[in-house]
Parts: sequence; structure tokens; C-alpha cells
Amino acid sequence: MSKLKNKEIAHQLKDLDDWKYTDNSLIKSYQLESFMDVMSFANLVSDKSEEIDHHPKMIIDYNNITFILTTHSEGGVTKLDFDLASFINNIYYELYESI
Repeated sequence: MSKLKNKEIAHQLKDLDDWKYTDNSLIKSYQLESFMDVMSFANLVSDKSEEIDHHPKMIIDYNNITFILTTHSEGGVTKLDFDLASFINNIYYELYESI
């Protein structure tokens, strides 16, 4: 999977709520109600990450979680990063939006 060009990244970011493109990565933070909610969210993302063999950097700080997505082997963002970001958004809105 090849690295996307900046124009492609900018176009695809329009479909992802509040994700940012910084330092060759897609980045978004979520605030949930509790540490346990964050851990459950992280575990759901971890399961999907294992399934697709693409693993995000996750920074957990009590009830906050930040995801940093990049494809290291390509030196930047690929379609796989956007697929995972979309999955993360969908899970969040499906399970945690009402929090």
C-alpha cells in the first residue's frame, strides 16, 4: 500500500470528523467518561488492528485517548490509516457518542 499524496490526504480528511494530519500521521483524541470506557475503546480498536495487521499508537491519559495512525513501512499515511480512522470513528459514535 503506497503513501498518499498531500492532496489525497486533504480530500479524505473531509470525511473524518476532527482528525488532523500532522507529522505524516493522522491524529485524533477522544474524551470518554471514565478510564474503563477508554480501556474498552482501546481494546475494540486493538482487536480490529490485529485483524488488519495495522497497529496505531495509542496514548491513554485517564479518560482521554489519542490515536496516531501512520504506515511506518511507507513513511506516511496510506489508505489503511484512513480505513482504521474510519473504524475508530464509527465505533466511537456507535458506542460512546451519548456519553
